[in-house]
Amino acid sequence: MSDDNTIQVRLPAGMQASAEDLEVLRTTFQTIVTLTRECGGACHQALQTMRDEGWAVTWGLTWIAQARRGDVYEQGTGATKEEALVQLQQMTRLHVADGCP
Repeated sequence: MSDDNTIQVRLPAGMQASAEDLEVLRTTFQTIVTLTRECGGACHQALQTMRDEGWAVTWGLTWIAQARRGDVYEQGTGATKEEALVQLQQMTRLHVADGCP
């Protein structure tokens, strides 16, 4: 039996975290840990097939920033929240440029 690995996360100074907040953080981090592990079952077979065909397969988590104005919708993605917001800002600015919807 292997020992469990644990991590500690420093919360921002002054953050008052309730028991519910801490549970949300715990389950969020547990989800991230689960997502970083290689998949099993049919997913594992698909992954192995792609690798056997010479593909270098990687995955990761991505931030998504979304903006709506009436019927108009834009979305930006990035490895960080800042990257997603910069991309979203670029997409929304297209709406004020001449000739863009």
